[in-house]
Amino acid sequence: MGETEPNELAKIRAQYLGNHETIKELSQSNPTKVGLKRSSEFYRLDAEGNCIYNPEPQGLTAAREALSMHFAEKGRGISPDNLFFCASTSEGYAWLFKLLCDPGDVVLIPKPGYPLFEHLAMLEFVRTSAYPLEYSHPSGWHIDIAAIARYLETQQGRRAKAIIVINPNNPTGSYIRASERAAILELCERYELALIADEVFFDFPLSDSIECASFIGEERVLTFVLDGLSKRLGMPQMKLGWICVSGPSMLESRAKKRLELIADTFLSAGTPIMNALPRLLSSEDSFLEEMRRRIRENYAIYRSILEFNESPHRVLACQGGWTALVESPSYMDEEKTAALLLLQKGIAAQPGYFFDMEKGIHFAFSLILPQDSAAAWSEDYRDFFENLEAR
Repeated sequence: MGETEPNELAKIRAQYLGNHETIKELSQSNPTKVGLKRSSEFYRLDAEGNCIYNPEPQGLTAAREALSMHFAEKGRGISPDNLFFCASTSEGYAWLFKLLCDPGDVVLIPKPGYPLFEHLAMLEFVRTSAYPLEYSHPSGWHIDIAAIARYLETQQGRRAKAIIVINPNNPTGSYIRASERAAILELCERYELALIADEVFFDFPLSDSIECASFIGEERVLTFVLDGLSKRLGMPQMKLGWICVSGPSMLESRAKKRLELIADTFLSAGTPIMNALPRLLSSEDSFLEEMRRRIRENYAIYRSILEFNESPHRVLACQGGWTALVESPSYMDEEKTAALLLLQKGIAAQPGYFFDMEKGIHFAFSLILPQDSAAAWSEDYRDFFENLEAR
């Protein structure tokens, strides 16, 4: 692996912080920095059971049983025996790449998408191939199923071992449609591929009427669903993720045995957080209610401020998650626009190219900001472009 250098935006950001105390983080995705009020008691991990270390490869049985019951209450049946705890979803991906791939094998990833998979795959000597999500307004984002099918017929496509779907995708906020699900499962069956579904944002829909379905318990193909406390309870610092395994019985059994060996090698999930899990899950409903209210209000705020009559901006259709994409005028390229936005308005916003968006000018707007910050900063953003237009 070669040496990495900070990109231009990172350098400008460092220079800006040298002269200013704060930055307006318009793309903020850290739930511990958006004013959520919780008692310090909520984070306590002290329990008598923490004095004893009883390593279990899949994680403590009591914690897995609590999580299984929790999902059952939501209509997502998964046996405790099919749950594997890890330190994070990122680690979960690394384990699955070890499980499914030999060096040089390929996993398919969505584009646009969060810039994580390439790094995780590279560390496991696995390659990635991106499949496109196309946007049409106002219906939203659609997976190009035909592009996946064409790729799987190529020589490189024969090295594919898994299709990764994000449900809903980050940053597009698009859930997997029923027709897309059926087509992807058919491709996985035909080409003997595993399906990896990242559902960390699944329970954050922008409307109660949005149709979405979890992949937990999917039986047609070997399926791994990733989730964790980072988003589900807004607790990335607690470091607990999990993998739900399902599929045809023979494939599922074989995968679980091999995954157990990997998990037993690392034993990375901590006893204190696993012991605390049943208590933490009991507070999930109140957290989800607060976050759903916030993301829905912020999405409406962005639309009301940026989509005025004859506005050059467009808030792209979004179904769920913590991010909304905004399309803006192309007065200059994204990197220069982002740099000027920071220098003139003190606003840091992730540009579209960060997510491999190749056309137009797009920026990621956080849906989890305090509502007053969302309103004030989006007004600053609008004013910035009005000043550019007036030049």
